[in-house]
Amino acid sequence: MKQLEDSQLETFDTEYVNDKRWQIIKEQIERDFPEGDFTFLDVGGGNGLFADRLLSNYPKSRGTVLDNSELLLSKNKSNSRKNLICDSVEHLAQLDGKYDLICFNWLLHHLVGNSYSETRRNIAAAIEAVIPLLTSRGRVSIFENMYNGLLFDGLPSHLIFTLTSNQAIAGFTKKMGANTAGVGVCFLSQKQWVETLNHTSLNLLKYSDDDKWGIPLKWQIFLHLGNIRCGHFWLVTQTC
Repeated sequence: MKQLEDSQLETFDTEYVNDKRWQIIKEQIERDFPEGDFTFLDVGGGNGLFADRLLSNYPKSRGTVLDNSELLLSKNKSNSRKNLICDSVEHLAQLDGKYDLICFNWLLHHLVGNSYSETRRNIAAAIEAVIPLLTSRGRVSIFENMYNGLLFDGLPSHLIFTLTSNQAIAGFTKKMGANTAGVGVCFLSQKQWVETLNHTSLNLLKYSDDDKWGIPLKWQIFLHLGNIRCGHFWLVTQTC
């Protein structure tokens, strides 16, 4: 898989789970883990801010943050209940722990390969890879952005990947606002995410989303974008 440079990773030293999105996942956690006693793995957890919020709100919880960026992991606050692992999502199968909750927060669209089809396979493989790591009561939480097309649902996904993964026009795409310019990014529509998840051995328990974003007119025209919004998938294995 391709990896962003440190200068690009700096832009991800933030936290995207705002208060409204926190309420979405908080509702699921408190329904399925009412005592607040659970273990979690934050895949691509970077600076650890999301993990810190879980640990703060649920004093009985214990967590692990996995990320392949030493830069972002170095931003983590020390916590006796938090473990840090510097490794790639490609090596998830090598982990020997079991977790009650495994989180992908805006990570999956960054699992870029040498082609669009390879990237889609990377996304599916990462989701499948965490299933053996779940406990008998395990849940998978996925936050992602839904890039829905105007007339052709999946067209924005293809267009954005093609433009951002092209190194020859990286300067142009960076000016257009793509912080993944020259590497690539694979946003999917809500329908594409559902189709991807339907091909795994996970069942969807709850889908939630927030308000539609304001989209610049140039994005609507050139990227065939109908709407963008953040969506959250709460999943369980079919054996649970």
